[in-house]
Amino acid sequence: MQLLLSPAGSNIQDLQMTHPQKPPTAHEVFELLARDHADHLMVFLRAVVYDRSLVDDVFQETMMVAWRRLADFDKSRSFGAWLRGIGSRVAMDMAGRRRMAIVDPTILAEIEQHSACFDGDHALSFQSRMSAVDECLERLPDMYAEVIRMVYRTDSPVRAVATTLHSNEESIKKRLQRARAMLGECLQRKGVLA
Repeated sequence: MQLLLSPAGSNIQDLQMTHPQKPPTAHEVFELLARDHADHLMVFLRAVVYDRSLVDDVFQETMMVAWRRLADFDKSRSFGAWLRGIGSRVAMDMAGRRRMAIVDPTILAEIEQHSACFDGDHALSFQSRMSAVDECLERLPDMYAEVIRMVYRTDSPVRAVATTLHSNEESIKKRLQRARAMLGECLQRKGVLA
């Protein structure tokens, strides 16, 4: 699973404000939110799971459960808190199955309380990155911007884009590759990509 994610203190409504013309797909939202929260979740899990060799397993399982349960996410809650809640339950479940030690539930609640303090920092960072993406997309020549929008914002397969644009798949793949390269260069100039 590829990760990409957003703001701890924000919710999906904040993400939709970034692209008012077309709400992001569930896949885009999850990927953005997961990537933004991955480091913080890892720190949280390292505080919860004593056996360092199992932290990665708990992290991966947490992300898989969150992906499957994205439809259950309460938009009024912080995504970071929701993800940590899943991580806590996954850690407890794995502790029972694998006989691994995790932190006491009382301490776990305190760790969660301290973790929640960091949730608000992500929203600003995410929104500024998404604004940079939008600005760079607007600067692309129309034929490249159109392909990016069709493939990534409407989740259309390359074959369908080729049909819509009366072109062949190879041409669309090449155009998409060039568009991503131009978008990447613009984002690097803006400091969004290293």
